[in-house]
Amino acid sequence: MRPDPAPHVPAFMRYVTGALLAATIGLLTWHHYGMERVIELSDRKKTPLEVSDDRGSGGGSVATLERGGGVLRMRCQLTHKIDWPHCKYMFFVGQGTKGLDLSEFDSVSIDARYSGPGRHALRVMLLNFEPNFSTLDDWMSLKVNELEFTVPTQGVTQIPLNVFHTATWWVDWKKVPLEESGMRIDNVTRVELHTGATGDAGEHVVELRALRFHGKWISQGRLYMLLMGAWILCAAGWPLMASLQLRRQLRHSSKRLSLLSEVNRALQLEARELVEQVNTDPLTGALNRQGLRAALMSTPAILAAPMSVVFADIDHFKHINDEHGHDAGDAVLRQFAAVITAGIRSSDKLVRWGGEEFLIICSGTGAEQARVLAEKLRVGLKNTRWSTGHGITASFGVAELTPNDDIGDAIKRADEALYVAKDSGRDRVVVDLPAVDLLTDGKAGKAAEPR
Repeated sequence: MRPDPAPHVPAFMRYVTGALLAATIGLLTWHHYGMERVIELSDRKKTPLEVSDDRGSGGGSVATLERGGGVLRMRCQLTHKIDWPHCKYMFFVGQGTKGLDLSEFDSVSIDARYSGPGRHALRVMLLNFEPNFSTLDDWMSLKVNELEFTVPTQGVTQIPLNVFHTATWWVDWKKVPLEESGMRIDNVTRVELHTGATGDAGEHVVELRALRFHGKWISQGRLYMLLMGAWILCAAGWPLMASLQLRRQLRHSSKRLSLLSEVNRALQLEARELVEQVNTDPLTGALNRQGLRAALMSTPAILAAPMSVVFADIDHFKHINDEHGHDAGDAVLRQFAAVITAGIRSSDKLVRWGGEEFLIICSGTGAEQARVLAEKLRVGLKNTRWSTGHGITASFGVAELTPNDDIGDAIKRADEALYVAKDSGRDRVVVDLPAVDLLTDGKAGKAAEPR
């Protein structure tokens, strides 16, 4: 008589679980220390490129390219004839409408040297082709994702790709709806490296050895999902095998069921943490733009009237980074988000819009209530003791969602009100209403000119 195989089922599952645990540890270790994927743009790789300048848009700057010793050297005679004079490298990394998918890459490293008058800054632009609004005959229709950084005197600059943002000027110019305005780099056809926005006139020399995109052959999110799927299958196999054994042996294993429950709870917690990582700004804990879209889609009642939008921007934030360093700037952003979160309702949504700009979505709130909230936050921020030891203020723009608005219109009007607050001296609240703007500076409110 053949032996009954059922009693051996739990031992078999223990072997499977041990193998899966070893595979999980091995894959996570390999992902952390290896599995590296690099795309390099350089003269050594013969990447198609050109240099360009601002003469095509009415400027007077002149760029020339020199090659030698694996170094691309751009000489730029910068002339302040237009508002934003510049010279740039243009790397062509796509063929027609098909470009590079950089969405699963983690960072970009730039090995460059900069000499010339004034601030030594470069702006990286990742131009993404999106069929909804991009065309082959107009490069300005490509979505512009950008970031500006200061070039160190030595070493390589490493920049996380998740700090890039869609250029606000491009979104306004193309009138892109909110749901399509998020940063996307899944079809990049051009990579550009510009001289900074505040370069002084004179000869600027940028030596570029390489620009490299770094990622993993399997993204962290995909690896987690694969492992989670394997663990779910393993967890699902446990009760199935146990039920066969229970049917033959007529006994119940509470210990195994408890283990299955713990594994399932752990998997659910991990899944929730993955969702939070996707929707949350890792520095401040506020929602990111993806998180705002998810909140609006999952809770459409947020948009029910009345609803107001508050735009907040830290005044002179660049000076904080310049004087105290980017670590101090990050600490200020974290503290700023914490103060705002403590001052709003749990139903309100705090969103990091980009850089030092934050957005507050206030459901069930009219313009006057939102103005009172913004004024309270402005005073609270002004009276806060900051980690830098200096006083920090913020400017606010407020707009109420009207019956003819969508959320993108309200955000745009709040952004315009914020610019009025900035231009009017900062540290104040400006309310954008359909008929009249209201400006308050913490001492006395006054009506602005009707729009």
